Amino acid sequence: MAWAAAAVLVAGAGVTGFWWKPWQSVSLPPSACWGELGPPDYRVLAGADGVARAAERGSIDGPVANGVLLSSCRLVWDDKEHSNMLSVSVGSADDTDGADDPRLLGDMLRAVDFGPGAQGWIAQGTGPLAVQFACSYQSGAKASPYVRIVVSSAGLSTASTAQVRAAYAGIALKMAKAVAHRLPCGNTVQLPDQPGPLPAG
Repeated sequence: MAWAAAAVLVAGAGVTGFWWKPWQSVSLPPSACWGELGPPDYRVLAGADGVARAAERGSIDGPVANGVLLSSCRLVWDDKEHSNMLSVSVGSADDTDGADDPRLLGDMLRAVDFGPGAQGWIAQGTGPLAVQFACSYQSGAKASPYVRIVVSSAGLSTASTAQVRAAYAGIALKMAKAVAHRLPCGNTVQLPDQPGPLPAG
């Protein structure tokens, strides 16, 4: 009986050791993307073991001097390729159809519901997700009528495709709200509390 109990304990320890690897750790910045995102937003996109650092280019605060909004933020993973654990681009758009974006061209896109004030598209698998909305922002030059946000990653995550796509949608919605408020858009942008159900990937 004692031998059997010991065998069960050893087996249990083996299983625990298989799932829990104390030498593995993930270090994520406490905030990213102009202070709008935090680890709960992007943790699911992380690899199994490593460090990410945040980098930003441009701003999401107006006015926009030349009329063209072009800003981006990244979480860069510490692998050999310096992969983008997360990439978020915020830019002006002249057309209502986000499918013309070069980051989405060639992908089979499906619509994503971001409420009556925005349009969304997502590529197959863990490909990019885009959300676009009308935004009359203050500019020193003729401004484009729309803002487009594109979210993508390098595919480091071991999470399911559905979890990664859900993270994309949550990040896109949070950034859309931040841009509409901080840029700010002169018009009212109607965005939901949560993204609509995502199409199967």
